[in-house]
Amino acid sequence: MPPSQATALAADLAGALQGLACSCSASSHAGCPRRDVTAMHEQGAGEGMSESTISITLCGIDLALIYPDDLDEEIWPYFWHVANGSQRESRPATLRLCRRASGRLELHRDGTLVWKDLSWPEALHPLLDEIGRVVATASIRPVLRAAAVSHQGRVVLIAGPPGCGKTSLAAWLVEKGFEFLADDLVCLGDAETSVRPGALALAPHAPVSARILSSPTFIDAYASLTQAGAVIKPEALAEGHAAERPCALVLVPQRHEGAEPDLHTVSSDRCRFFLELAQHPDQRISAAIEAKLSDFARQVPVVRVRFGQPGDWLDSFLRRTLDAGLPVANAAHQHKIEVRQRLEAAAAVTARPAGDWAFPKPALAGPRKRLSVGMATFDDYDGVYFTLQALRLYHPEVADDIELLVVDNNPNGICGDALRRLAKGSGGFRYIPVAESIGTAVRDFVMQEAAGEHVVCLDCHVLLVPGALARLLGYFEQHPGSNDLLQGPLVSDDLTSLSTHWKAEWAGGMYGTWALDAAGRDPEAPPFDIPMQGLGLYACRRAAWPGYNKLFRGFGGEEGYIHEKFRQAGGRTLCLPFLRWVHRFDRPMGAPYTISWHDRIRNYMIGFDELGLPMAKMLAHFREHVGPSAEPIIRNCWEELERLRITQRG
Repeated sequence: MPPSQATALAADLAGALQGLACSCSASSHAGCPRRDVTAMHEQGAGEGMSESTISITLCGIDLALIYPDDLDEEIWPYFWHVANGSQRESRPATLRLCRRASGRLELHRDGTLVWKDLSWPEALHPLLDEIGRVVATASIRPVLRAAAVSHQGRVVLIAGPPGCGKTSLAAWLVEKGFEFLADDLVCLGDAETSVRPGALALAPHAPVSARILSSPTFIDAYASLTQAGAVIKPEALAEGHAAERPCALVLVPQRHEGAEPDLHTVSSDRCRFFLELAQHPDQRISAAIEAKLSDFARQVPVVRVRFGQPGDWLDSFLRRTLDAGLPVANAAHQHKIEVRQRLEAAAAVTARPAGDWAFPKPALAGPRKRLSVGMATFDDYDGVYFTLQALRLYHPEVADDIELLVVDNNPNGICGDALRRLAKGSGGFRYIPVAESIGTAVRDFVMQEAAGEHVVCLDCHVLLVPGALARLLGYFEQHPGSNDLLQGPLVSDDLTSLSTHWKAEWAGGMYGTWALDAAGRDPEAPPFDIPMQGLGLYACRRAAWPGYNKLFRGFGGEEGYIHEKFRQAGGRTLCLPFLRWVHRFDRPMGAPYTISWHDRIRNYMIGFDELGLPMAKMLAHFREHVGPSAEPIIRNCWEELERLRITQRG
């Protein structure tokens, strides 16, 4: 962040705190015991400076926090309520903040330097992150990066991928009278539906920090301000708040600017998917942890909450489910009825003239488009921009026949606002924010949202040769009711070399290698069958789309799988020689999402199992290509598949 922006942020946040300094005085924190009444707060020595130690327990995990004495007034208020007050014989994990001769801080975890050149309070965010890593690494129960609030002893867990609005929603619920339990760290408990909140602090990002701190609920709270945002110790946090409690409901937030409020109940399979998205990335996956996640997902109701700003409708829904005990599905349905009634009432008002004038009637929707062209994206504004503009510039003959849509899989990320502005400014495409699903399966949303009878799904960094869409429309007219998957030759960067399909063979940790059938050299040649092709571009009749397996996560496993799924449904997988496309492969700045061997192997195994395909060659390839680390992944996936079979039989 540039210095000017940092200065402005500090000024805004300071104003929200009504003139408090950048790190509030610990003495202003009512109810915070002083260090001299606790035995666990020991004196130490290091680097020629006096140090203090707090021994704390969080989510059932012990750790020791060592820091310079001069930070006592800043650190102690955040941790006194989780100090365990005992001297353990076994050495817990250790986090140590030490000050160098320059005055800057370093953070060590078990003697290893993990952060350096920090100032205070900028060191607070890294410290909280490292505490989460210690808990996730040591815990034998699932650890989630989730928020939690409580109402009359019943916990509402707020889970989902980063940037979906967990912290903002938790803060809003606290303002409505809910008890704050955790912002970014929750461990599942011993009982089937219980959780252990990591009760430390609320850490909103900079854009919303000033609003939260200026609310009556938080204005007097202990807080430290940084360029990244505030770190707030709610007054409600006191001893006992980290105890294990029953979870009554899981909320999966989807915060999008201007979105209409909506509630959807979620199946246990989707609940498991959302919990996996929230699972702490530093936790080692084990069969016991996987089983615990599945059991929790089956027992606790889950609701997906879409909103621009939370409002009384959400508070009312939660009161119905938590106070009145109304089943979640009934409460969500009641909300939909109320929304429809409000819309109908508003429509009735707008239909009545007022004096000599009346509200204008909404414009009638145009005719249904013949073809939807959609793409999914994750923080790739440039790719989306140039793909969209190329479609508009170089395919004008079909402009009236197609709709363009963009599914943004990180709508609260760095590119979200720019894409929304582009959608409003250009008027050339429909923007669809989807924060709930991360990975290759998000392409399903293109098919779900498409309005056309036929759909082209392409990567957000693919260019089509001129005339390709017009010819594709002609093909669909000649083949009504087609159940086939249609693709075309990939044109290499030299704009000469072609790849018409993938061979069905294993190489480099993937199923399929680029290949050329001479029949595809002539763009006027008839279509021909192919075993599979890269999924940078494909098309089909919307009603014929079979969908990706709902258990897929991350990236990998889709090529070959979706082709066989079409064939097993009675369709063909064809190459249309005229449907040529160019794909940008290089990413000099790196991919903004994580690609893991665990996700890839798991997806392949789930897909092959679904389709009844033999796995021997696949497993042998991964054991050779990935090495010994492939074995525990394969074993965990076998165990998961067996649990799924048991569930399906039961």
